Amino acid sequence: MANEKPGNSHSIDRDHPLDLWSVKGFVAVAEELHFGRAAKRLGLTQSTLSQRIRRLESSLRVPLFVRSTRNVELTASGKTYLPLARDILLKLDEATLLTRIAAGGGSPGDEKLNIVTVGPAAYRLLPLILRRFCAGRPKTALDVRICDSAELLRLLENGDYHVGLLRPPTNVNFLRFKPLISERFLAVIPKNSKLAKATSPLQLTDFVGHRCFTLKRFELSSFERVHEQILSAGIDVDNRISASTTSAALALVSASVGITFLPSWVRNISDDNVVLRQVDDLTIELALGVGWRADSPAPAIAPFIEYAELVCRPLDALV
Repeated sequence: MANEKPGNSHSIDRDHPLDLWSVKGFVAVAEELHFGRAAKRLGLTQSTLSQRIRRLESSLRVPLFVRSTRNVELTASGKTYLPLARDILLKLDEATLLTRIAAGGGSPGDEKLNIVTVGPAAYRLLPLILRRFCAGRPKTALDVRICDSAELLRLLENGDYHVGLLRPPTNVNFLRFKPLISERFLAVIPKNSKLAKATSPLQLTDFVGHRCFTLKRFELSSFERVHEQILSAGIDVDNRISASTTSAALALVSASVGITFLPSWVRNISDDNVVLRQVDDLTIELALGVGWRADSPAPAIAPFIEYAELVCRPLDALV
């Protein structure tokens, strides 16, 4: 120890592969598979981002990407490193969050948090949020309820529930809403349809001549826009088929009644009788977010919202 030269420990830090800026750059390129888009997402020049990736690869002593003039692909090492890199960034964000909570006097206590959610969030998003929330605030008592959007808004506005996971409300009154993730719409096709067996990417015009119907939840603007875009593409919508919920629409497709277009969360409840396909020119998205009363005194609301944002940073790129 006496012979140790000043700065030796710092030289290890400089050579260590855990350069967080480079890790963030790696995750962005891995998710975009395009250096230009990743650089724009991070607010960097493409050359700066490329330098960070090269520095990370040099430190790890393995290539993370296979680059060509047209494509960027992850190597086997890159595929292994990606979930670990995401976890590193999540843990750093979580450490920042817990530190901020502690500094603000918001240490986990014996408070109660009533959470209400629409069905789509209950399948995937809510469990991810609660896993981290409960780890950070283990003494918080929880009450969770699943209901439709209209009932959810009533429960939040009346103060019966503190926080909700919901679609963007059209009339928020004194509620606050923060988007968390956005979902694209997928074509939901009976497995015996010719379109289910198509090998090339699908376009809306491919559905012309097929029996199609839409979920007419026009209180959500995204569903109305999907309906209008389908009509504009020359697709005949069969108005004799009606469904008011995603589950009902899925049941109709499963019974080979027709083809419809639903948000990507339908992956969680679809069965083997349907095929889900992305439609290249159907780019409309439907947001899912967190809502709460601005005047609610519940101390656990703010940490819940921050954990929700924390969980959704990598999740939004995968939807």
